[in-house]
Amino acid sequence: MMRVVSKALLFLALVIPGAAMADESLPLTYTRTHIIIARKHISEPAQPVLPWLPQGQATANANLIFDVEVRDAASLYNQKGWFNLSSPSEKSGILIVFAVPTVAPISPATQYSPLDILFVNREGKITQILPNINLSELQEDIYPASPILAFLFLKGGASESLAIAPGDEVQYKLFRKPPTILNATPTTPPATP
Repeated sequence: MMRVVSKALLFLALVIPGAAMADESLPLTYTRTHIIIARKHISEPAQPVLPWLPQGQATANANLIFDVEVRDAASLYNQKGWFNLSSPSEKSGILIVFAVPTVAPISPATQYSPLDILFVNREGKITQILPNINLSELQEDIYPASPILAFLFLKGGASESLAIAPGDEVQYKLFRKPPTILNATPTTPPATP
């Protein structure tokens, strides 16, 4: 009887995690996929001037494809040496995803290669970029200015060389655009003479 119960528990332990991985609403542990960064023209004067974008010149509206590892945010904070690998290549990276938008810090870690860290909100918009940062030299935590759904870690200098800027969009199935809402234009009453 004990053997039957043990085998049943082993079966459930193997089947249930597989079912959980199929449901996108449950936490993601690890996957490898492609994402697209859609570079947008930033024309609003309120946007910061970036040293790698020539003054008065628009960013090309082209899509960049990256091969990324998608990891649950728990791997960022709960595993020592979570990023123990050489610097990502020019077109690869790691996307760390949170279950819900949050204001979570970038903390010191045992990563010695320079990285560009992109802060991505729930719609996929890049809200901030930390260029060429060595996590091993970080003295204190760095928090995003607004809630984010993901951090995208790229090779140090990739943002500059590929003209990636805040306002660009990361296109991947986890990022959801709000629905378009059309409003009626208010009509003005005719003027009285």
